Amino acid sequence: MLILYIKRIDLKNFRNYKELDIELGKGVNIFYGQNAQGKTNIIESIYMASTGKSHRTQKDMELIRWNSEDARIRIDYQKEEEERIEIYLNKSLKKQIKKNGIRLFKIGELIGNLNTVIFSPDHMKIIKEGPVERRRFIDIILSQVKPGYYYNLVQYLRTLEQRNNLLEEARTNSSILKTIDVWNEQLADFGTRIIKARQDFICSICCMAADIHKKISNGKEKLDIKYNSSIKYCNNSEKEIKENFISALENHINADMRRSVTHKGPHRDDILFFINGTEVKTYSSQGQQRTTLLSLKISELKYMKEETGELPVLLLDDVFSELDAERQKYLIEFIKDMQAIITCTNVEYLERLMFEESRTYKVKSGMIVKD
Repeated sequence: MLILYIKRIDLKNFRNYKELDIELGKGVNIFYGQNAQGKTNIIESIYMASTGKSHRTQKDMELIRWNSEDARIRIDYQKEEEERIEIYLNKSLKKQIKKNGIRLFKIGELIGNLNTVIFSPDHMKIIKEGPVERRRFIDIILSQVKPGYYYNLVQYLRTLEQRNNLLEEARTNSSILKTIDVWNEQLADFGTRIIKARQDFICSICCMAADIHKKISNGKEKLDIKYNSSIKYCNNSEKEIKENFISALENHINADMRRSVTHKGPHRDDILFFINGTEVKTYSSQGQQRTTLLSLKISELKYMKEETGELPVLLLDDVFSELDAERQKYLIEFIKDMQAIITCTNVEYLERLMFEESRTYKVKSGMIVKD
């Protein structure tokens, strides 16, 4: 199995860091300190180098330090050999991304180089809130491990926007609907690949998550995960999905025209979680929801390992304080064989968990300081 780990983080004018240059260990790296000191910013910089986007904001300009014109993230990491990802942000220029000194012009060229799994209390949104959070969860995973998925997703969303624009224009110029079949074909083509990949992913992790959840709940609960598509199909073949997709678009054209939106497709799909046959989002306790999320995140790690042959870097942002002893134990079991970046306010608490190989860093006002 390929060992992936980050060797060095070098930041300049990123969030509240004027300058930061630190080396990380291969095992557990704990960043501790009071709230609002910059711990999460470190995790954010790594996630940015992994996906090209922040997990906290859609606006890159918010990542640039106050009163600065630009910012830089530089991450050195080890795979078969040492590699480097650099991201430059400037208030007046487009974001610039480089791998090993060579500029990348598409996010799709970046994703999959430095795979990460991020876990924070904020991820309870995946379980508790609307389908947007669950679609984002699945899209981030598949973009990292499935070549071509991110491309299909981008092309689908572009085609969707163009079809919606056509629907809007058709309200005053009905003749333009003559071209709707072209857009239906393209939308169904890209959308079918997305649905198929998502369905296969859910099938893969469903048994993993169910097994983990069963152990954490001492055999009392059975977790089930289902992909709820707005396109109906039986055998999960691309041929059937695409045919049914086009039929659904044609059958809902009047509803689509009334609102100038497309009602059918993966942009409307959802993931459903059930415990003992009861939907988790609506009817489960907070403890059951946390166990469902933990089972899901551990399954994500296992899935990425199986698909890529490498363990991703695990980013844990103030997670342990949200978990009880039993849930902590199961998470720790999966940390010991991989690199983990952990933030917390109470380092003594984490040190008692006795990680075999760990480094600790105290964060204060955007600086790493000695005790």
